[in-house]
Amino acid sequence: MLKPKLFIINNNYPNENNLYGDVFVHTRAKQYLNAFDVLVLGCNDELENDIKTEYEGIKILNLSSKERFNDYINNNPPDIIAIHFVKEWMFNIIKCFEGKIFIWIHGFEALGWYRRLFNYNLKKIKSLILNIIINTKQMFFMHNLIKYSNKNNKVYFIFVSNWMRKITQTDTLSFIRYYKIIPNPIDENLFLYEKKSIEHRKKLLLIRSFDSKKYANDIAIKAIQLLSREKYFSEFEFHIYGKGEDFFKLTDKIKHFSNVHLHNYYIENKEIPNIHKNFGIFLCPTRQDAQGVSMCEAMSSGLVPITSNNTAIPEYTNINCAFLTNSSFEIAKSINVLYNDEQLFLKMSENASEFITSISGVKLVVDKEINMMLEAMNK
Repeated sequence: MLKPKLFIINNNYPNENNLYGDVFVHTRAKQYLNAFDVLVLGCNDELENDIKTEYEGIKILNLSSKERFNDYINNNPPDIIAIHFVKEWMFNIIKCFEGKIFIWIHGFEALGWYRRLFNYNLKKIKSLILNIIINTKQMFFMHNLIKYSNKNNKVYFIFVSNWMRKITQTDTLSFIRYYKIIPNPIDENLFLYEKKSIEHRKKLLLIRSFDSKKYANDIAIKAIQLLSREKYFSEFEFHIYGKGEDFFKLTDKIKHFSNVHLHNYYIENKEIPNIHKNFGIFLCPTRQDAQGVSMCEAMSSGLVPITSNNTAIPEYTNINCAFLTNSSFEIAKSINVLYNDEQLFLKMSENASEFITSISGVKLVVDKEINMMLEAMNK
């Protein structure tokens, strides 16, 4: 029996030359192969010719123009289309396609510009003005797309958190009729839980991009500075992995500490679990997150997250497995709590893995998504 044909539209799909693409889309796609004939479609106007590739069993086709992209879908119509990071130029494809379309909303495509003001200052005023113009057009497009969905029951939205759904409705001045809330999947077989020892509570890990203030690396580094005042500070071991324009500027404040180890490079997703094994605490404050995938992956591995009490983070944590903080001072205080209570650390580590697997384990999530698409296709 032939499997239904599924096209996944994603312009930043990972491959051998783009290891830091949208790995959370790839995690889904590999599991979708059990139910669908999967093809990932991308569009890049800078390509001279279309490029066919394959990555870990997933077929990928990057088309060299929007016209080629439209023609390919029209001439090779799938049964279902799944879109990650929808953009205005896709609207014509959405309106012309006769089957069901599922659109995942992750963040930037549905957030008003004023929610990212922390990334700008007076020196970046021109960049801010340009962003306001681009974002306003995107919000207008999203408003019309939601309106279109509400009328025809052909387009469904999937939000990775309830916070993301509420913000999308607010920022697009819309009410969304057809939607589901399904987390990004966390592969518990990759991010495998291994019981921690009490020594792991002294080993802290931060893995972040340093290109955006939304990741709040400055707050984490300030917490390390505060913690350095403690007489037992030398017992801790900090490892910071990341890359970006702010890496050296921020880490310069703590690089003189002998127990702070800086790694100015990115890590391939499949290599992260081996790093997780050596740590017990995951530093991941944030100014804005629709889910916090790296936090959830660390939790699956048994790391206790010290994060921020904002946006969607409370939907993926609780007081039994994480510390929700509001400042650098509270982060340092949380680290002290775990240092002074070995049994609390061990219990929270175990709870973290159990909790995140129970709400966003890969099989649980992907089964929901597959059933959702198959049911819609058969209606």
